[in-house]
Amino acid sequence: MNANPARLHPHPMQAGVPCGACGSSERWLLHMVRHRASYRQMCTDCVLKNHQSLFCPLCLVVFDKESSPLPPPSERLICLNCPSIAHLSCLPPEDAVAPSFLCPLCSNPNFTFFSPNEIGNNERVIDKSLAKALLAAARIAAASMNKAAAAARIDAEKRVKEAAFAKKKAREALERLASLLVSKEKGEDKNDSSRRPIRLSENGGSLSVQGNVQGLKKPTNGMLSVSSPATASTPQRSTHAGKD
Repeated sequence: MNANPARLHPHPMQAGVPCGACGSSERWLLHMVRHRASYRQMCTDCVLKNHQSLFCPLCLVVFDKESSPLPPPSERLICLNCPSIAHLSCLPPEDAVAPSFLCPLCSNPNFTFFSPNEIGNNERVIDKSLAKALLAAARIAAASMNKAAAAARIDAEKRVKEAAFAKKKAREALERLASLLVSKEKGEDKNDSSRRPIRLSENGGSLSVQGNVQGLKKPTNGMLSVSSPATASTPQRSTHAGKD
C-alpha cells in the first residue's frame, strides 16, 4: 500500500443503492453500464467480472484500439475457463511457459478486483492497484454508455425515418380520399335528377310522383306513391237525386 493512500467517500446519490449485479448495498462508486440489453448500476468489482474480455486481469489495462490495442496471439494468453485475455509479459517467467493459464478469478473463487479497506467514519482507502481497478471499471462503463448512446441515436434516426414515411403515406391516403370525394360530388351533380321536371300521374285513387322530390334525402328515381283520399272526401251524386 502507498504511504499516502487515497480516501474514498461514498457518493451521496448512491448511498445505500444496491449493485445491479451482486445486489450488495455495501458497494461504493457504482458505474452506470448497459448490460444484457438493460441499464444497470454496478460496483467496480462486478463491472470487471462481467467484462473479462475487455482488459488484462493482471495489469488491469483496458484494451483500446488506439492506446492499448489487443495483443497479438503470440503475446497473449487466454484463460481456460473464461474469455479473459492477459498479456504474456504480465506473467512471471516461470508461469509464462506453462501450457495452460487461469486468470486470478478462475483460480480463486473468492478473488475480488476491488475491495477498499474501511478505516472508520464511513471512509475507505484505496492503494495503487485498487485505483487501477477503479479506473479500468470507469473506462469500461464509459465505453459501454458511449456504445449505448450510438445505438440509441441510430434507433432514433430509424424511428424518425419511419415516422416520416408513415406521415407521407397518411397524407397520400387523405389526398386520394379527397380526390374520390370530389369525383363523387361531380358525378352526383352531373346525374342530379332534381333538375328534371316532376311528373304526376294518376293511378286509380293515388298520385304517382316520378323524379326527385325536394326535401327527401334520397332521390326517388322511380315511382313514389302518395295516397289520395279523394274517393272518401269527394261527394258523390246520388242516383236517386238525379231521378228526383
